[in-house]
Amino acid sequence: MIYLTGDTHIPIDISKLNTVSFPEQKKMTREDYVIVLGDFGLLWHEDATYRHWLDWLKKKSFTLLWLDGNHENHDWIERLPVTEWHGGKVHVIAENVIHLMRGQIFEIEGKNFFVMGGADSIDKARRQAGISWWPQEVPSAREGMEALERLRRWHEAGKRIDFVLTHTCPHEIVYPMFQVHSEDPTEKLLDAVNHEVIDEIEGWYFGHWHESKDSWRYHCLYNKVIRIV
Repeated sequence: MIYLTGDTHIPIDISKLNTVSFPEQKKMTREDYVIVLGDFGLLWHEDATYRHWLDWLKKKSFTLLWLDGNHENHDWIERLPVTEWHGGKVHVIAENVIHLMRGQIFEIEGKNFFVMGGADSIDKARRQAGISWWPQEVPSAREGMEALERLRRWHEAGKRIDFVLTHTCPHEIVYPMFQVHSEDPTEKLLDAVNHEVIDEIEGWYFGHWHESKDSWRYHCLYNKVIRIV
């Protein structure tokens, strides 16, 4: 089983994964997955809050996978050792808490997932660099090029992408879905990803916008927890 949900901003929105809000977990094992679509928030500061919620997650029956959003401590993430998992690169925080790195493709439960975390913080002017905001929140040009090249090689090998998981969404669907104008360079990168995969994917899922909303193959999640596999 694979479930998806939106931003958890630990500890603000993590209650959606307790047993009252998400009773399905009682039948799950470590071979089942919940994927948080960015702004996970666990890696913020190495303090009592971090230790409490890491212990809470380690006791869960399922394996929690997460993308990085814009509200993460990216300095901390970059210091973590990198390993391979299900075909892509990850950071293992605990046995059942795993960060899916940007631009990677993972084969899980017989499905292929392309993952790209990151987004621009519209409130960064009110935040402090290295304390509550990190410039690495926006994927670099190199990360974007490597991700697109990985996708092209994947297609050249005759493989398909079943699902795209990102924190924000392609620029070309921002206004149709949310009626706002955005200048996030991450979304321009996702336009290029969209053009590579649009004819093959079963669905594109993202968080960031603090809404639960659907438009054709594009699905924004916030407090909903949905099963896709």
